[in-house]
Amino acid sequence: MCVSLGARLVPLTFSPLPFGIDGFALARISNDIVAKGAWRIDPIGVNSYNEKLPGFSLLWAAASSVGGFAPLTQVQLFVPLVTCLAVLPAYLLGLKATGRRLGGFGAGLFVAVFGSFLLLTSSVAKESIGLLVFPVVLLLFSERRDMRNRALAFVLLLFLPFLHPLTTLLTLGGVASMVVFAQRRAMARGRFSIKSFALDIATGPALAVPAWAYYSAVQLPYLADLLAPDALVLFLGIVVLVTALLLPMGRPAERRIGRGLASPITRGWIPPAIGLAVVLGNAETSLFAGAVGTQPGLLAVLPAIFVLAAFILIGYQLLRRTTNRTNDLVVSMLAAPVALILFGLMRGLDPESLVIVYRSIDFLDYAFAVLAGIGFVAGWNWLRPWRPARTALVAGFAAALLATTPMAWNAPAVFGVENVTTPEEFQALAVLASFGARNVTTDQRLADVGAMWFGYATDPSLPVKLRDNESISGFEYAIVLERWTTVGAQEHPAPNIVLQPKVLERFFEENRVVYVAGLPGDRIFVVQIMGA
Repeated sequence: MCVSLGARLVPLTFSPLPFGIDGFALARISNDIVAKGAWRIDPIGVNSYNEKLPGFSLLWAAASSVGGFAPLTQVQLFVPLVTCLAVLPAYLLGLKATGRRLGGFGAGLFVAVFGSFLLLTSSVAKESIGLLVFPVVLLLFSERRDMRNRALAFVLLLFLPFLHPLTTLLTLGGVASMVVFAQRRAMARGRFSIKSFALDIATGPALAVPAWAYYSAVQLPYLADLLAPDALVLFLGIVVLVTALLLPMGRPAERRIGRGLASPITRGWIPPAIGLAVVLGNAETSLFAGAVGTQPGLLAVLPAIFVLAAFILIGYQLLRRTTNRTNDLVVSMLAAPVALILFGLMRGLDPESLVIVYRSIDFLDYAFAVLAGIGFVAGWNWLRPWRPARTALVAGFAAALLATTPMAWNAPAVFGVENVTTPEEFQALAVLASFGARNVTTDQRLADVGAMWFGYATDPSLPVKLRDNESISGFEYAIVLERWTTVGAQEHPAPNIVLQPKVLERFFEENRVVYVAGLPGDRIFVVQIMGA
């Protein structure tokens, strides 16, 4: 737990401000809730989307009111304190799967250190809390014979639509998968009960109906894209396919005498191979039109990922040789994210599909953690006669996990996206607010931060217009970063735009610099547009 918390606090060494752009919107909404004593949705406001999903902001507003925290500058401390608890469900999953605390340790260590999971659970985002709720609901629902567990899972499923739509969809998908497994097993044993089946549906998958009703009532953006006839047909087709593939997994894989790592390991290597092909292919030419390709930093962590994949595949082999509810739980945690990833890949290779794919991948990490924990225990048992080899096993497992952490602390190099907003950048935005600025142009990241927190109209097209020598008329002020000439201006998911130094020099000559902050080479300029 301490390792997990310490790693998640790393963003505070860069800046006390929210790690991730969405954090400014969530903090602003929380601040308004505290100030006004009420939550409301402004249908035309810049934060309208996040106001329609108030779960995170309501929790933070309550916590900041009770604890006396600053809604903006201390939210980055609040999130790690909550998300570090993700180690606990991972530990319980590993313990259930192996019956040994060593398995819980392996699974807990995986989610505490694995890079992409660490990145998301260190960010101030609705999905960060969703990643904690997701395994808790599935653990509770897997023990639903105790009505208290069923009731708690029911309450959390009712809460999820107000937190994050993707988490809601994935959690309901995992619950539906467990219902499929349970009823298939009941039918095979001649114990099928209409009453039990109806209760499972009513307290699980059927809760998609109130979620859909709420999203429709508030006109949640992007919902129409997913419910369009062609997209809906594709999604339902993938669900049917995944369900058909799930049914045989409700019984254990056959173990042939005299065979070692045989089926299903022979099929288990296929997803990693496909993933490797996609990553390498995306490095040569971007598979998603208009989106950044695979970055060199991600290629550098692939060896560590494949070491962990070996543990995961061994764990999958061993898990599939058993028939129990742990098998059902782990496979259900895999099924829903895989279905959504397939949907994202098949609906069209555009930036929106890229978002669906990469935001679904992190929800696989709990299942991967359990499988890696099983593989770790298997290796520990096999190496029982050789204690030095056991030490090497622990060191190798931990080293592979640590080697993935650049995904969390060096996201610009690995994913091509900057999540840090520095105090100097925020101060420049505050200076514009003190000037009474009505419209400001800058890059994507600062435009979003300025609009979300300060509420003035912003435009993210300045780097493009400077590169193409287009007119900047119509704007009062601009914010320019000197780093645009080195690392480039962020246009995620498109590649960064790198400008020539002479382009900025000409822009400064034609307009008036009214504020400068930062060190040489990384200065921030507030520029008044002349003739606006």
